[in-house]
Amino acid sequence: MAVGTFDSARPEGRPLEEIEASYRVPGRSTLAALVGVDPFDVWIGPFYLGFWGVVSGIGIVFGSLFYLYYTVFLGPFALYPANFFAGRLAPPPLSVGLGLAPPGSEGFFWQLTVFFATLAFLGWMLRQVDISRKLGMSYEIPISYGAVFSSWLTLQVFRPILMGSWGEGFTLGIMPHLDWVSNFGYRYGNFFYNPFHAIAISLFFASTLVLCLHGATILSAALKPDAGIDNITQFWWDVLGSGASEIGVHRLGFWLAIAAVQFANLCILTSGPLVGDWVRFWDWWPNLPFWAGS
Repeated sequence: MAVGTFDSARPEGRPLEEIEASYRVPGRSTLAALVGVDPFDVWIGPFYLGFWGVVSGIGIVFGSLFYLYYTVFLGPFALYPANFFAGRLAPPPLSVGLGLAPPGSEGFFWQLTVFFATLAFLGWMLRQVDISRKLGMSYEIPISYGAVFSSWLTLQVFRPILMGSWGEGFTLGIMPHLDWVSNFGYRYGNFFYNPFHAIAISLFFASTLVLCLHGATILSAALKPDAGIDNITQFWWDVLGSGASEIGVHRLGFWLAIAAVQFANLCILTSGPLVGDWVRFWDWWPNLPFWAGS
């Protein structure tokens, strides 16, 4: 097989160098498809660079620098730079609205960090698209990464815009971020009353359950190879009410997890712009006509 051609079969016995060379196909990147050329269409050792890799690298470097510059040298914990877990970078005050925070302020560094972090996440996702195109793969990896990226956009971009202030974004930092997550649910009454919260958790559990059942099926088949494929197929019919192929069960777990993330996004996005108190949100329920007054 000539070097530079793609071989999806990857027969055993081929040298690793030959296999890697067959994957490093020039072209097929999104930038090359759009403008006809990609000057960064190169590999550095085993790692693909690409235009979006450069974009992501810029975001990673500058986002990290702005975050560390404030938390280590300017912030309230600047005297204790080793206390990384305590470092915090808060968004601008609500009074700033959707404008730019005063240069040099904490909110200003938060805006710069969020901008470059968003650039880094976007570039990394599109770089994964390029790698998938080069390997002749479908796009499950960038789709799954994009689902997580959508949560970042929901928290730091979409919801603050709907609320009219960048101050609605979450505080950057390990411990401060956990505090923000804990306080956010109680700010809107109680997240246990948020239906999207419940649906998201159910879907996460469902995805975990499906993939655990898949693992248990493989283990059972390995321990009792004489059980036969018919017993495995019957197991899935008994559990799911449907058959499940080797790739089908993975796709089921995959899409359940994707759906879980999107419902989690709705959980956050509706809290504030649409619902101010999830407990009182259900006041309509006991007033339904078929049991009102009972």
